[in-house]
Amino acid sequence: MDAIKAWFAERLPKDEDLALDQLAALATELGRERMLWEHLVQHHDDRRHYVELYRDVHLDVWLLCWLNQQDTGFHDHDLSSGAVYVADGELVEDRWLFGEGAMRKMTTPRGAGTVFDFDGSRIHCMRHPGGVPAVSIHLYSPALWRMGYYTFDPAGNLRRTSITYADEMWEQPSGLDSALTA
Repeated sequence: MDAIKAWFAERLPKDEDLALDQLAALATELGRERMLWEHLVQHHDDRRHYVELYRDVHLDVWLLCWLNQQDTGFHDHDLSSGAVYVADGELVEDRWLFGEGAMRKMTTPRGAGTVFDFDGSRIHCMRHPGGVPAVSIHLYSPALWRMGYYTFDPAGNLRRTSITYADEMWEQPSGLDSALTA
């Protein structure tokens, strides 16, 4: 990991959070520097594999490996903006949009070599659509400390649960997608 720390030391501004365009550019550049992270790639049938590549108060960087329709569940990133670079395979980003008096699901494919960014309040679900295994690089600024995870309570009310970035609660299906499409 020393090579990754050195790589970031050459590129990061001193003592400041990164803007969306900076996150996207850095995610793309790191995603193309495969020798820094490719040895960490692992795919597991029963869970996503993820490795924190770098962390300071202003930036948090993760490598995620996806297989077999694994997903994050619907979540937000609290105060942290982010950018995702898809290095291999394909991911899908699902979001719920409100318009014309109703909620509708918007699904956006994210193929290898693409990058997208978002502010911390964006609620989305990232998932592997099946097929070829996927690998993605995720950057968050300021560093990710909390996330909102969306579920339904027994009465059917939508609830946001605040979790730490280290909690594995986001591995559990939220039920949000199936409830809103029923």
